Amino acid sequence: MPDLDWHRAYLDACWAAAQAAPLSARKAMLVAALIDAFVDHQFAADEGAEDILDYRSARAADSPALALIMDLCAQRGVRLVIETVAVPISAYDRLGIEDFMVSLYNDHSVQRLRLVLPDGGRTDMLVTLERAMAALA
Repeated sequence: MPDLDWHRAYLDACWAAAQAAPLSARKAMLVAALIDAFVDHQFAADEGAEDILDYRSARAADSPALALIMDLCAQRGVRLVIETVAVPISAYDRLGIEDFMVSLYNDHSVQRLRLVLPDGGRTDMLVTLERAMAALA
């Protein structure tokens, strides 16, 4: 049986590192892979679970964010990119000082890690990771 406490502690530490480096695709992908693996470890620890594919499907159905992370890790039409995102002046009060300074010199825009969805839509990677982390509890 996997040691869920150890895995979760490592996952939490990697998540903190990704939050501290919000443009690090490598750190974000590590967290995504650890989330995906944590679901497998939860399956192994669940004595009532019989089929890993059914278990993963059920977990994905319960959390859209977890589903996106699983699709990203399985390379099923979701990919990670760094994109420039416009910041409306009305949202400046929500920017950290670093992003505020960057946006001033870059025509009111900042870079963000984003997930490109199969339909071409975009969503914020760090928000998705945060929601997936919450879904693991």
